Amino acid sequence: MHKNAKSALARVSVCILALSLLFSCAGAPDEALSALVPDTTATADPAVSAPAVSKSEARDLAEDTLESERSAPALRGEAMTGAPPPAPSLSASGATGVARPAPSASGLRAGYSDDNAQFNYFTAFLEQYAAVPHIPYDIQERLSVRVLDAKGKPVPNALISVSLGARELARGLSHADGLFRFYPAALAKQDGLKIEPFASFDLIIQAAGRRDRIQVKRDGPRTVEHRLGVNRSIAQPIPLDILFILDTTGSMGEEIERLRATIEIIYANANALKPRPLVRFGLVLYKDRGDEYVTRVVPFTEDLIGFQDELDAVYASGGGDRPEDLQAALYDSLNSLDWNKNGIRLAFAITDADAQLYPDQSYNYIHAANDAREKGIKIYTIGTGGLPLEGEYVLRQIAQLSDARYIFLNYGEQGESEGGAPGSVSHHTGSNYTTDKLEAIIIRFIKEEVAYLSDTPLEVDQNYFSADKIDSESRDETLGKLFSEALGNLLDYSGYTIRASTPMALLPIVGADGSVALNAEYFGERLILAAAAMQPKRFTMVERKDIQKLLEELELQLSGLVDESGIAKLGGFLGADVVVSGSLYKRAEGFELFLKLMRVSTAELLSVTRAKIDVDLGL
Repeated sequence: MHKNAKSALARVSVCILALSLLFSCAGAPDEALSALVPDTTATADPAVSAPAVSKSEARDLAEDTLESERSAPALRGEAMTGAPPPAPSLSASGATGVARPAPSASGLRAGYSDDNAQFNYFTAFLEQYAAVPHIPYDIQERLSVRVLDAKGKPVPNALISVSLGARELARGLSHADGLFRFYPAALAKQDGLKIEPFASFDLIIQAAGRRDRIQVKRDGPRTVEHRLGVNRSIAQPIPLDILFILDTTGSMGEEIERLRATIEIIYANANALKPRPLVRFGLVLYKDRGDEYVTRVVPFTEDLIGFQDELDAVYASGGGDRPEDLQAALYDSLNSLDWNKNGIRLAFAITDADAQLYPDQSYNYIHAANDAREKGIKIYTIGTGGLPLEGEYVLRQIAQLSDARYIFLNYGEQGESEGGAPGSVSHHTGSNYTTDKLEAIIIRFIKEEVAYLSDTPLEVDQNYFSADKIDSESRDETLGKLFSEALGNLLDYSGYTIRASTPMALLPIVGADGSVALNAEYFGERLILAAAAMQPKRFTMVERKDIQKLLEELELQLSGLVDESGIAKLGGFLGADVVVSGSLYKRAEGFELFLKLMRVSTAELLSVTRAKIDVDLGL
């Protein structure tokens, strides 16, 4: 969402990086570096997705509170790490290099949104702000293929070709999670090709010495799983390329300093992962036409000290007219670097400006995003400072198309999880995004990718809502808020596009046993009321009258609604495209409700959410 559309948030003072650098200590071993950035996330206010405090305001606030920050132990490197006396830094090869101050956490908080997970939410964002300058690319229709080996483990770097007869429409490499996505409606528009009359595509999958061909129905399940008959082969050590695409115009000085301060933390955490990757860093610096340079490329290197030397030479200058030549930087990022061929490839583009869309540029950011998908490169985009809506729009397009995420930096916003007033309904991980320190988020994304190639999946917080009885609200008010949030979550995370005109049926909530039958019925009624009250309208609710009679005609028991085929069968008779079903359980601490959204035509599970409900909110 655009920052101008958000609720006003309480502004709190922040300490800019220069202050935290004053308190950083000298060298620390890898164990201490890892301790600097815990792998944690905090609940965020879902209303926020862009900075509400400018960099200049944050700087002023930081200066005003300098004295109080000086005494805060959390800012002192020695208090944070328990680091031993200063020691010389080591290069990636283990050779002793020039002593540097130990890295310190930047203190800069960032949030991220996963527009591929919240796909329906993202398509609504694109439609709402379609008037901003951008290059259109139709993603409304999205198909995904997940490649697994004989043991069900994801296969990275599988070459996948999307073909219509003898003509190849698209190709690309699967990511570490085995996923490759493509967009039939967009492919239909390339080179004037018309594929609307065709009901299916061929996918040619090449991996582990095999070449399989499968047919995919265009209107079938949104995700197709293909299992190879052989086990995957993972390179050891895993090549891990990390590229920073960095806007170096005059307003980016703080961000450059923060990257300098935290690059060692990122390296240490990445280097400590198992299986241990072979880490290489690279840089693409960019400004705009008329500045000192348009782009500058620093090739990938395993030498951390050498990379830090290159980073030390970077300074902010030029700019002034806001849009910068991001497209030129993306061209170099995708075409001027020797990306590894059999590992993990990640890029982080950092800017506070929208992109120049020069009419004479034959290579634009959509070309770059498609090239990234073809080469299996994820481009995480990071918006900072006073990034305008048109900048956010383009950055989110790039991240979504390359299967990455959009990250936004904030300078002191305060939401409920940061000390604001708590409410009756909360979300464990933030309804729309999660916040943490920027370096912690980058490390988390790196961990996720490497974990897919290990035998130990990354543990993540489970996603759920909770509702507590508070004196200031009636039971019905609290449940109305809960079910409105839960329904919105189901819709946001749907990989199938749901519009205001899409017919959706809300099926009765099924109790796990007779002891919760009355509460299941009551919660079901509250769910219907919440759906009817949702504004703006996000679907068309199908009438539920005579549903019990219909169940009897179909020879279905209410308990049978837990089964996907039963849900799809009933939804079809009700004339719904999608259905919401629920299962209620009684736990020691209260009720637990599981809600799921299904597509009727394919019996495909689109999204799931969970709610923990205070026992006092029941009957």
